[in-house]
Amino acid sequence: MIEPDQNSIESDQNATRNHPFAKGVHRARVIRPLALVLPIALLSLATACSSTPDSTTPAAGSSVAAVGSVLTGTVGQGDAFVITLVDSAGAPVTSLKAGSYTVKVKDESAKHDFHLTGPGVDEKTGVPETTEATWTVKLSAGTYTFACDPHAQKMVGTFTVT
Repeated sequence: MIEPDQNSIESDQNATRNHPFAKGVHRARVIRPLALVLPIALLSLATACSSTPDSTTPAAGSSVAAVGSVLTGTVGQGDAFVITLVDSAGAPVTSLKAGSYTVKVKDESAKHDFHLTGPGVDEKTGVPETTEATWTVKLSAGTYTFACDPHAQKMVGTFTVT
């Protein structure tokens, strides 16, 4: 077997490294896989960002209650300035599909009331009492507000119906 001369090997390697077309060959081998992966990653990202929530894909941090489900409103928690409306899973209500719902309200303070208003809906508890109330409401497309009337600046929430 004939052993190549070490100087001739180094000379051939340097010639290849310094040749203008050889540099592009190495870059093409590195960039080619990126050229295939990058469009797929961008397409996946665009698809994820453009999807719209529906009853099976709730937005992060929220859920979509099914038409006919029970919503729970709470006001007061003692005399605290707190008002909430949550779905049956305990998630804050931010959007709902149009339809009929049962709203169970726990008014836990004589200082507060729970007042639900929106297209075709105007239900409330009384201020000087603590009570539990159950309403069946038909929600239409639009924006709804739940608030404590005496403290509407501090105790208010909204949700949309589509």
